[in-house]
Amino acid sequence: MSRLAQLAWATALAAAAYSTWSAWQVEYGSSYAVLGCVGFFDTAGFGLTRLASAPLGDAYEIADLALLWGVPSILVLTGFLMSAATGNGAIIGRRVAGLLVFLAIVGPAAPSYMAEDGCSMIPVLSSEWFATVASAYGPAQSALLLSALLVLLASRTVRDTWPSGFAERRAVAFTFDYLIFVALLSLLEGGLSSLDYGLLNWFRVNEPTSLLVAVPAFFYVLTGRTFGKRLMRIRVVSADTGHWPGWRRAAVRALVFPVLVCVPQCGLVVFLVDVLWSVADPAARTLHDRLAGTRVVRDLL
Repeated sequence: MSRLAQLAWATALAAAAYSTWSAWQVEYGSSYAVLGCVGFFDTAGFGLTRLASAPLGDAYEIADLALLWGVPSILVLTGFLMSAATGNGAIIGRRVAGLLVFLAIVGPAAPSYMAEDGCSMIPVLSSEWFATVASAYGPAQSALLLSALLVLLASRTVRDTWPSGFAERRAVAFTFDYLIFVALLSLLEGGLSSLDYGLLNWFRVNEPTSLLVAVPAFFYVLTGRTFGKRLMRIRVVSADTGHWPGWRRAAVRALVFPVLVCVPQCGLVVFLVDVLWSVADPAARTLHDRLAGTRVVRDLL
């Protein structure tokens, strides 16, 4: 690794650390500017706003906690060490930069904002909403974007030997499966409880019911070919044979994730650890893939 690349990685680490410091100043500082009011989406009907409430709420929860825990710095440091050790800096750099950009974008975009009258919410994807989100971007988000740019510059000329691992396809498949789960839970919420502001919040409020909801989630992912995976043409196979992993391995995989993510309090920790593991994994396999002895491959059927 060249000295220029090392300097870029070091500067990216400093920028990532600054984003956490800035977030701590806002969270625990003696004074700060209120950029928005985090609240609840309107629960009437089943429109775009209703469907968007859970993903936006969970994205905010993940981004906020990731910043406070110093996850951006951990990402950059892990990327630098793995790049230096393996020589696969380009693919690692893209993974790290992508996650940094995600944290920078979803932080200000996720909260629901109050209108000027203080009695109504700003409609999601409206012009007023976009203007409010733009005004909410601060030093922490700028530092994350700068860190992502420096990581890409530091790793752009490095040659890769690692496979891609279908990381992008897996992310899109997970998004589709997540939205399906949200839609079904929203339709049933009249008999359960209000979905409130995100699944993570819903699970905390409804701890006994959360465990019941984890049961269909378990069976949904048990086959390894969920709707999202079918749509993206990927499937789960045994890492040893390349075929259907069998019920035992599939059950282990489904229990580790997403069922553990459904457990109140510790679910977010499981999710963050799983994502961080995939960044440093040669084949972009998640921790639950490693524990279950499975991997994700292209589905040619």
